[in-house]
Parts: sequence; C-alpha cells; structure tokens
Amino acid sequence: MKDSNSEKENDPLNSKPFYKEEIKTQNFFLKFIKKGFLSLGLLTFSLLIGITISVCYTLTKDIIIPSYANNSTKQFDDKIAVSSSNDKNIIETSSDYVKTLINNVRKSVVSITTISEGVNFFNTPVQYEGIGSGIIFNRTSTDTFIVTNYHVIENASKIGVAIDDKDPIQAKVIGKDVNADLAVLSISNKEFELNGIKGVQVAKFNKSDDVLVGDYVIALGNSIGEGITSTFGIISSTSKEIISKNKKLNVMQTTAAINPGNSGGALINLKGEVIGINTTKEANNIVEGVGYTIASSDAIPIIENIMNTLNPTSLGVIVSNLGSNNFSDDIAGGAMINEVIEGGSAHRAGLKAGDIITSINDVPIFSSSQLVEEVKKYKVFDKVKIKVIRAGELKTIRVKFLQTNN
Repeated sequence: MKDSNSEKENDPLNSKPFYKEEIKTQNFFLKFIKKGFLSLGLLTFSLLIGITISVCYTLTKDIIIPSYANNSTKQFDDKIAVSSSNDKNIIETSSDYVKTLINNVRKSVVSITTISEGVNFFNTPVQYEGIGSGIIFNRTSTDTFIVTNYHVIENASKIGVAIDDKDPIQAKVIGKDVNADLAVLSISNKEFELNGIKGVQVAKFNKSDDVLVGDYVIALGNSIGEGITSTFGIISSTSKEIISKNKKLNVMQTTAAINPGNSGGALINLKGEVIGINTTKEANNIVEGVGYTIASSDAIPIIENIMNTLNPTSLGVIVSNLGSNNFSDDIAGGAMINEVIEGGSAHRAGLKAGDIITSINDVPIFSSSQLVEEVKKYKVFDKVKIKVIRAGELKTIRVKFLQTNN
C-alpha cells in the first residue's frame, strides 16, 4: 500500500515550481539621464560631421569648383546682365555700365537732315527731306569730320548736322566712295563756337576682325528722325553679301534694331568702340528686323583714303632752322618748334614750343625744310616716332598724323 503523503509529494501538480519569477522596477530618474546622454551624443556627433564638411569645403573649393565658375560673376558685373543669376546687384551694376556707355558714345553720333531738289508729277519744283546719322571720327584745329552712308547725302543740296540733339549746323561733302556707300562731311569748328556747342567728341574706332557671332552690340542713330536713340542686340553674321541701293556690299548682320534714319550711325561693342557703320535694314512679311552694318575693318581704309585726297598731312607746328647760337657740340642740326597749333598732331602728342626735332622714324632732320618734306611722306593716321631735344634732354615722342589745314 502506498502512502498517500508520498503520492502527494510525487504528484507534479502539487510540487513547488523549480524557478522563481522576479519583477524588476527601473528608476525613472536613471532612465531620463540615459536618454539624455544618448541625445547629447547624437548631437555632438552631428556637429562634428558638420564642422568637418565645412572645413573640407573651405580648403578644397578652389580645386573642386572650376575657375570659370568663380569668375562668372566678375566677367559680367561691369558689363551687362547675361547670367541667369537673380543677384540684384549684378543687374543694377550692369545697367549702370550700359547707361554710362551709351551716354558717352552718343556724343560722337550725330543726326543728319538733308534737302534735295526735284520735281513732282506735274513737273513742279519740290523739295524732299531726308534723314540719317553720322559718326564724328576726326577733329583738327580747324575742322570736324563725320562719316556717313553715301545714300544718306546723295543728291542733297543742303546737309544739316545736329550734335546732341541741338539745332543743325550746315555741313559739306568733302569726299565719297559711292561703291562702298560711304561719304565724309566736314564742319568748321568756328560754326560750333557760333552755335554755342562745346565738348565735341570723337568716336573711338576699332577693327572688326575679332568680332564673333553672338557678341553683344548697341546701335546708335537718328532713328525715324527723332534724335539719337539706341537699340541692343547681337552679331548674327560676321560676313554677308547684300544688294543695297543697287550696290553690292559686304556687311555684318545684327539683331539690333536699325530703323529708317539709323543709316550712317554707329554699331558699338561693349567697350564703346565703333565696329560698324549701320547702313540698312530688311523687314518684310518673311524677315523681321534684320539689320546690316559695314564692318569697321572695311570702312577704315576707305575713310583714310578719302582723307588722304584732302590737304597734305601736317604735323601742326611752325618751325624754323636753328641759328648759329642754337648749336652746341651735341646738336648737328634740326628744326626748332616756334609754335604748336592747338588741336593738331603735335599738340595731341605732347610736342612743345622750344623742342628741337632731330629725327622722324630715325631719319635725321637737319632743317625746317627737310622736316616739311619728310612729313609729306606720311598719310593721315600714320604713326611715327619723333626724337626731340627738350631742355637739353633727348626725348622720344610718338605722333599720330591727323588731317589739318595748317
């Protein structure tokens, strides 16, 4: 017989569990501290990463970022806003530059009005008025010279030139090249004085050989006869052959608006240099606003040739031979300048009364008559090296010959 107590002891349902369950309670304060340390660690780690990236960028940006990117703003902030940047300062600076550029150049661009004689359908005498533009390209002590299109002044009995939108002054044609559609006008400087016009400005020309398609340009002229205005565009072709006024011309094409009255006006680059003489436009149902300009590289030789057919080149000085008391052991001869004509070649180059000219382009000068003959060998706009003795010192002065009546 089994003992009932032993059965209870051996009964697994009545036996005591072989494990002990424990419930741990965590302190709330310690839990908060642990989470705080974790957050602080993450924040510190993030700051270190940020500082590292900033230092690396500062040290390597000139290597990583191409140099043209660093200079992209500098290239245009003093010219014109061509960048897609929204930087307001760039746009304002560019606008100011263009305004100044136009205001400076427009002083050398003139409005031209003409009167031509003719007859109407009833054979009655009538007068026809014409408009155009011109560019002041040279000024001497006596005259101011203007280039324009020949078709602007063709058959004109009277030619008026207005500077800075003032009343027109009468001008005369002194030379022309019909095939090139160019003409040169002159106005006596006394006329400017009588009309109270001061500060006449000569335009700066530059050869157009380096002009490229896409270059920015500004056209200035007497648009539709309402005074000097300006339009903006690009060069769309550097060489194109057209027929204008029954003449075959090689021209540059531009998107800058060229309207009636702009003919003979200036096309300038963003340096304010004349690179073209505006000549015509084309506008019909197919083509809109295509303008043409005679390239300066083609126009300059023609203008110079016209000027060379005028009075001989002059240095713009009154000279005399050296007297016996002027000679020294160091001076074998020369031509002494007694007077420098204001506005002449010598005056602009810096020659002074009292200077003794000893050579031109290393050709020795022994007398005033020899100086005159030597000067005749050169053309208008030629540049020479003249050596003079001034206050006992030998100096070299570079002179550009200008056309003058002196």
